[in-house]
Amino acid sequence: MISSRYMRFILLTVPFLLLVFLVSQNWDVIPQPFGHSKPDALLGLSEDHAPPPSGANNSNNSNNLQTEPTTLATTLPATLPTTLPNSNPDTVNTAIAGITDKVWHSSKTPELSADQTSWINSWLLKNPAFRHELLTDGSALTFVRTRYGATRPDIVEVYEKLPIPILRADLLRYLIVLAEGGIWSDLDVTCDTEVAAWVPPEYHASNIDMIVGLEFDFGWRGENTEVASQFCNWVFAARPASRNLAAVVDAVVAKLKEIAALNGVGVDQLTLEMLPIDVVNVTGPKIMTIALLDGLQGLLGRVVDDRDFHDIKSPKLVGDLLIMPGNAFAAAQNGFPTDQSPALVSHHYAGSWKQADAEAKEKKKQQEQQEQQE
Repeated sequence: MISSRYMRFILLTVPFLLLVFLVSQNWDVIPQPFGHSKPDALLGLSEDHAPPPSGANNSNNSNNLQTEPTTLATTLPATLPTTLPNSNPDTVNTAIAGITDKVWHSSKTPELSADQTSWINSWLLKNPAFRHELLTDGSALTFVRTRYGATRPDIVEVYEKLPIPILRADLLRYLIVLAEGGIWSDLDVTCDTEVAAWVPPEYHASNIDMIVGLEFDFGWRGENTEVASQFCNWVFAARPASRNLAAVVDAVVAKLKEIAALNGVGVDQLTLEMLPIDVVNVTGPKIMTIALLDGLQGLLGRVVDDRDFHDIKSPKLVGDLLIMPGNAFAAAQNGFPTDQSPALVSHHYAGSWKQADAEAKEKKKQQEQQEQQE
């Protein structure tokens, strides 16, 4: 007969041995509540597929990852990173069919003023699903070389050699959006209306290659006269490889070479004093306007001028160019009209190019007066 002392020994020892066995088999001794999985199971990962350490090199997989847009805080960093996130020409275009959901800015350096940061934030807050990229002088040069080096070395050569910041800034904006599409905005522009609401419903199914807004809205001046009106270039939007923007780039590059030749110098020796016309006619809004209308003339087989868009009250599609009324992108320039569709952006006119242009003109005037006296 088994003694009571021996029975007590068995009753105490067996459960202990069973507990040791279960632990050795990685069993959960204390079951977790339903829906509370281990961290790896929650992520759908086993030990063999655990995420690499934060310092691991994942560059080979970065292009295959798709991330959901994050919700922006009401206040964003004072200095935005140069690239947020990495540039990708295959970005979706859900706001406006064919036009990349991305807003572009450029700055000499990544350091921005409080006003500039606030103005940039307006674009991100109004369009939280959009991607954003800020190119500095250094990253802009890399961008141009990468995007155009193999196909348009002539463009790269002009951009690299061009010594006048104002002219480089104009050319850069065209090159950026031509390469990847999206929305260009100067640093001193606020987004007042989400981009998805820019295009009226009647044009949602239309082939829109580019969107521009009237800076100056003037009537037709007659046959064989230069277009009176002017589109602004502080904000515009276009598809990647835009037919319209390609025409603008070609016109600007040709004009720069022409002016250099007239002065008997290379592009790398150009100065503002050498320009026989205003900056707006060399790289800015005026040459952009003329190039766009010339391109439309080729597309439509007829003359396109102020008569096609003067005094429009709402966006109008001419060929594949969607033209916004003056209130859309340049309300202040057009006297804040109340009979047009709503303002889409606000331009704060904080740029310094006009002062530099005025100084160059004054210097040129003094030189001409001195030459006359001699």
